[in-house]
Amino acid sequence: MKKITLMVSTLLLMFAASGALATEPNTKTIEETVSYKGDTLEIVVDRWCYAFNNTELRFFVADIKTADPLQLRTAFAGEEYSRDFVEATSAIAARHDAVLAVNGDYYNFKDKNGLVIRNGVLYRDRPSSRDQLLVMKDGTFVSLPRGYEGGEGEKFIAEGVEQAFTFGPLLVDNGVAVELPEKYFISTKDGVCEPRTAIGQIDENHYVFIVADGRREGWSDRGMTLKRLQEIFVELGCRIAYNLDGGGSATMIMNGERLNKTSGSRERDVSDIVYFVK
Repeated sequence: MKKITLMVSTLLLMFAASGALATEPNTKTIEETVSYKGDTLEIVVDRWCYAFNNTELRFFVADIKTADPLQLRTAFAGEEYSRDFVEATSAIAARHDAVLAVNGDYYNFKDKNGLVIRNGVLYRDRPSSRDQLLVMKDGTFVSLPRGYEGGEGEKFIAEGVEQAFTFGPLLVDNGVAVELPEKYFISTKDGVCEPRTAIGQIDENHYVFIVADGRREGWSDRGMTLKRLQEIFVELGCRIAYNLDGGGSATMIMNGERLNKTSGSRERDVSDIVYFVK
């Protein structure tokens, strides 16, 4: 009986190891690069393709360098904080002359928890069980751990918080991939692949946007796991990285053109965007 148990255990370990190897791509290729260079803003966007045995993953990595941290901005659908307004990322971006834009945290979807500060204005200040991200006026990203009790919004404004997002989870802190929570309002399980949008900071005035496509057979079949997303941000040298709304919302717009292929037949309408201006 002991020998049989040992053989079964050994086989399980072998299958687990082969499964782990199977999750690694066979090839990693930059298929296309688009760029923008102005007096105060430089952007390089690489479209990556990770090829696995039977599937492909395509995602976009935007490397962004600014002269002024306030070139990183946010905007609401309908130009108003409201549960009632949603628009396509491209429509909001066009109205604000965004050079590069991604969908935001969908602050008005389903619930109204956490801290919402946009462009230095406090809109919501409620308790939250989620990770939150603060962006200071000097452009520094700061993580706000789960368990925020609310009521400190005005203090954060006084301390120089320019933006506050409530989605998550936090992916990278102090340059290290953080341990993902077992329970979160979105799935954090290892094998769950989804379209993703996330943002990170490498250094002063140096940022990264990542948008991963998914649910598109023959293009990007499933999407990206949160762990893979963490790995990429760490490889890029990000000090901090944070997950935003994904799924059908995941969108990247550059100079008025959508770079990625959204999971639906058209862009999903969202409540807000994060963007850079000249």
